[in-house]
Amino acid sequence: MTDLPTLRGSGRALILLLALGLTAMLAVSLIDRFKNPHLTVQLAPTPSGMGSEAQPDRIGTLMQQAAQNPDNVEVLVQLSEALMARQNWEAAGAFARRAVTLDVSNPRPLYLLGLVEHNQGRHKEAAEILEKVLLLKDEASVRYSLGVLCIYYLKDVPRGVEHLSAGLHDPAAGEDLKRALREELEKAPLPGNQPDSDESPAASGTKDAPGAQPQ
Repeated sequence: MTDLPTLRGSGRALILLLALGLTAMLAVSLIDRFKNPHLTVQLAPTPSGMGSEAQPDRIGTLMQQAAQNPDNVEVLVQLSEALMARQNWEAAGAFARRAVTLDVSNPRPLYLLGLVEHNQGRHKEAAEILEKVLLLKDEASVRYSLGVLCIYYLKDVPRGVEHLSAGLHDPAAGEDLKRALREELEKAPLPGNQPDSDESPAASGTKDAPGAQPQ
């Protein structure tokens, strides 16, 4: 994992990072969810009374809080989530890495970093990070993400099926997530379980799969 340049004791470096993130964020269109990836993340809810048009102000506020206290993991996580919702992967990854460095036992920023790696096309690295998440907290949502990542991007169907099956047997998994896990298992291209060509993600013209909802 690439180390984030040290922020503590270097206020100018942090301000530069914040400025670059804000500039890039304002350059893209506002979205409420990811357009393409299989792997999705449940973002922190928008405060009551705040519509999507208020997100830039929220990101700016979080950036100010991060500049004032660069060791606040919760702020860094929220900032990473907000930037991911804007598809600003570089900045989101930088803040997620910072949060991981500060709290190595917290699975949330590590999970976000895995999603960032996936969305930047580094699928092998994303899988390795998500495997580390499982060591910290084994959840069906992470198993789901690893399952679709292995099947569709790493072409490792047996490994993907193993993760999906493990997630399906998680007693803490909700019904919606279990339904999504079953659907992916049914589509898994195993002998005797080959999906029709028009049902594959490429043939259907979409890459979207039911989104995992990490707790």
